This record gives sequence, C-alpha cells and structure tokens, in this order.
Amino acid sequence: MNATEQLRRDILREYAASVGLPANANYISGAPLRPVVPLDTGSEVFIIGAYPSARFGVMNGERDVPMADNLGPFEPERYYDGERVREQNSAAELEKGYLAPLGIERDRCWVTDLVKVFLFKEGHRDKYARLGGTPPAGYEREKFEELGDKSLRWIEDELKLSKPKLVITLGAEVAGIVTRTSGVAARTRLLGGDVRRLRIGDVEVDVAHLPHPGIVMREAKDAGAATNPWPERNKGFVAVLGTWLRDQGC
Repeated sequence: MNATEQLRRDILREYAASVGLPANANYISGAPLRPVVPLDTGSEVFIIGAYPSARFGVMNGERDVPMADNLGPFEPERYYDGERVREQNSAAELEKGYLAPLGIERDRCWVTDLVKVFLFKEGHRDKYARLGGTPPAGYEREKFEELGDKSLRWIEDELKLSKPKLVITLGAEVAGIVTRTSGVAARTRLLGGDVRRLRIGDVEVDVAHLPHPGIVMREAKDAGAATNPWPERNKGFVAVLGTWLRDQGC
C-alpha cells in the first residue's frame, strides 16, 4: 500500500474521532455519514475547499433532504433524488472558475476539503425534525470553525505527501483558519491572486486565497450581479495568479 492510499484509509477510519465527532454517524436515510477522502492527488497545485456537500433527496414529500455523502471533494456527480435528476455543480464551478482560466489540468491537482464531513445547516436540521429525525450530534455548520482548526493536522499530512508548488484555498473562512486570521473583514482582505508564504504545521508553502468558485459563479448568474463586485474582482485575482504560475513555469 502506498502512502497516499494509507492516508485515505487513515482519514476514513480516524478523522471523525480526531476532531471530536461520533464515528458511526448516519443520515436519516440510513446511509453512513463518513469522511470524504481526496480522490485527486496530484503534486503541483493543492486545492482546499471548506467541507463537502451531500446528496439530497425527497423523503415523505420533504425536498432537499441530506441523504448521503458525495463521492469525493468537488466531484462531478449525477443522481436521481426521487423526483428529478440532480447534478453536483462543484466540479464544473472549480473547472470554469479557476482550473481552465489558470491553465491547470485537474490531474495535476490535489483536491481536498478542510473539514472532511458534511455539516448540517439550520434548514437541514429543520427538515430532519419535520421527518421525525435528528442529525448526528456535532455535525452542525456552526461548528465549522472549531472543526476546521482541528482538521489542520490532516491538511499538514496531505501537504507532506503532495509537496505542491502552490496551495489555493477557497473562501474567506478557509483562508482565515489556515492563516489564523479572525474577523470577517480581515479574512475578506486575504482574498486575492497574490501568492505569499504560509506555514501549516511543519510545512511551508506558497499559497493564494481565492473566493469560493460556487459563490462567484452563482452571483454572476443572479439578476443583481452587475452591482456585486466579486465576479469582476475575481477576474483580477485570476489574472494575477495566472501571471505567477507562468513565471514559475507551471
């Protein structure tokens, strides 16, 4: 067994307990709620999202109920939710928002999430309550900050295996946690295409903090997007980072 496969197994078996979560959690469907391990394990660009989404379905007339894990971080998935075919958009958003404009093939990337399990927002918990169920204790969206901090040791382990030329974090929350920066305004100021040195545990890396592609692309589609600065700002971020990558021969 190679080191990457061993790390995947370690995450699957040990992650929940290592961050203080019950290990044998389940969705209301009965499907196990487990850590979502990295599938793309390239060695050039290391991409860190926040936490995985889930597969949603219809149960007793209740729509958009979290039912099962995604297959992997930012994976393209299509599935039937009980009423319609749904598509997980995160892979396309990552590709269109960053990989294609930056000229990066996905197989050159290590793609992971900081927190490795799905977290239930208040609306998800309300759906479970109406169905007579309760999400597993500790798996709440409000605990992202705490869980993210406890998850840095796993990111460090992944970085030691990947040895990337560049780390890209997605979203202000992830940027704030990896840099130990608090406050919404301060974290937002971290976002940009500029590359800086960062130490995560014993590993020192070049890192760029970018907005989450889902937010940028969703806002670009909204009717009020013309008044929202993020899509236009992000074009500048991508241009700056693209120049850095070309200068590095990436």
